[in-house]
Amino acid sequence: MNDQISSAGLEIANVLVTSPPLHQSWNAVQKQKLQTAADPNAKMALYISETKHSNTIIISFLTSPVTLHNQQPMVSSLTLKDKGFSLFEFLCSKNAPSFFVNELAIEFFKFNHKNLENLRKELVESSKSSRIVITGHSFGGAVATLFTLWLLESLDFSKAKRPLCITFGSPLIGDEKLRQCVLEFSTWTSCFLNVASINDPVPKVFLTSQASGYKPFGTFLLCSSSGGSCFEDADAILQLLVETNSQCVQNPVPNSGTQLFDYGKILNDLKTKALSRDDFELVEEDRVPLKAGIKTQLAAILGVLSSQLLQQQQPNIEFESLIKKMVTHERKLVSQKTKVYSSFLILNEAKKYMANMEWYKKESKDMGIGYYDRYRNKRYPSDIVAQEYKKKLYNYWHDTVTEAANKPQTEGAAMRVRFLFAGTNYRRMIEPLHIAEYYKEGGKNYVEERPPHFVLLEQWFKEDEKKKKEKREREERENPQLRSASKSNSKAKSVASSLNDDSCFWVHVEEALILCDELASNPDAKQKLIEFEHYVLGTLENFAVTPDIFLAQSSFMRWWNKYKEIVGSSYSSKFTDAMRLHTYRKYEDGVSVLAVV
Repeated sequence: MNDQISSAGLEIANVLVTSPPLHQSWNAVQKQKLQTAADPNAKMALYISETKHSNTIIISFLTSPVTLHNQQPMVSSLTLKDKGFSLFEFLCSKNAPSFFVNELAIEFFKFNHKNLENLRKELVESSKSSRIVITGHSFGGAVATLFTLWLLESLDFSKAKRPLCITFGSPLIGDEKLRQCVLEFSTWTSCFLNVASINDPVPKVFLTSQASGYKPFGTFLLCSSSGGSCFEDADAILQLLVETNSQCVQNPVPNSGTQLFDYGKILNDLKTKALSRDDFELVEEDRVPLKAGIKTQLAAILGVLSSQLLQQQQPNIEFESLIKKMVTHERKLVSQKTKVYSSFLILNEAKKYMANMEWYKKESKDMGIGYYDRYRNKRYPSDIVAQEYKKKLYNYWHDTVTEAANKPQTEGAAMRVRFLFAGTNYRRMIEPLHIAEYYKEGGKNYVEERPPHFVLLEQWFKEDEKKKKEKREREERENPQLRSASKSNSKAKSVASSLNDDSCFWVHVEEALILCDELASNPDAKQKLIEFEHYVLGTLENFAVTPDIFLAQSSFMRWWNKYKEIVGSSYSSKFTDAMRLHTYRKYEDGVSVLAVV
């Protein structure tokens, strides 16, 4: 796997340098520079041009001249928020509550905010039918990157195509925290491609050392006219930029907004090499998979034979140290990808555990005791097996829900939509077992100690149901013919195989049993028992509770036997009359318990 990962950077670079969008983007940049009569004395000027290619719209950014240097300050998102500029606050989450970003890039953004806002609105509409490419050279690339982040937050990806940001020789724009913020949006980093020549001083201008605070994100095509390779690992990119900084020692870099470093020639040279398959050959002693792949990448970027790397053909570059660090980075990347693969395996295991718990529930019903009470008693070896399934499902969903809750609002909401159906089934199936353990161990107030991930799953479900209801009512108002059978009727047909809508139903049962025992000492007990009676009747009327509660050995029937003695034969209500007449025996067939009451 290691050698495949290392060589993948070369292959991706070959694909990119032969792809039209990359060359079209540079041509748009070059055309804009030639056609824009930039005022050399203008400050914070931002020029925007549009180029169309078939179904693609290319937006190019050009800034007025700026001087960049290695002491370029960054500003905290917290400071920006305090000053009333919270445009990028959406990037923050519980995992990454703040970040630092290049102050000059923010100033350009603030100064040109009105024009950028109008452009954003136009592109939100255009993205529904066209591919959007945002591009910029040098400091124009930094502004293009910020704009793309802002645009991404505005798009509905169920209707819009994801934009692509291609920068040429752009300086880095933020710190490690900003990178972490972007990573919280799982699909966003793939929207950024940064082309950087080792001979261009601008991408390295803030990097006097790795301790500068700046950190890259997205894919980097590091190149020279001799070759190039793609990297995604931030540490590897930073290491290469720092180590090759001696290739271009100019610092500060004047006129970074307007000076044209010729990426067109580099791209054309790389395209020719890629099409002719002009690859670098390894000497025999280099053919150790991971190290060989890295040396080939470096050889391609620097334009030397791999055998010459360790002979210090490039002044001031410690290749042995660089190769060792890149090997470490690659192994870390392999580990991260392995974890992602493992998460898919865990998801599949979770599905198997849920299927096993479905079988456990069915088997319990056949035994005449609901799965809640069977699990509470734990008299059989199969109950211990179910306990293991329950623990694994609990851990999986605890981690999944926590991750979603810590995501930025937009990404977290999208993540919740993907797993909410499965999460609701999990909550309704497994929380009753957690409740059974709680009261078996002497618990008294489950609601106050309820695990947060159950609370969040229920909250998200209710929010989703509210949205669906509002949408359904709106559609029915517009078209009355869409009105269908009531929800209760549809639920009645499937009640036999259902789970309790309220995953805390058994909490109410347990508390009602406690109230029966406290009747003499608790003056409010009887009134609370009547309230519980009304609660149960409501769930039965809506077919929102499983028929398993009526099994002879269930805790619910144990409560009913106590309750009917407490209220006496003279007490009459819809619920008690239905229970005394045993109309609940047809509930499993979808017949209301009130059918003959």
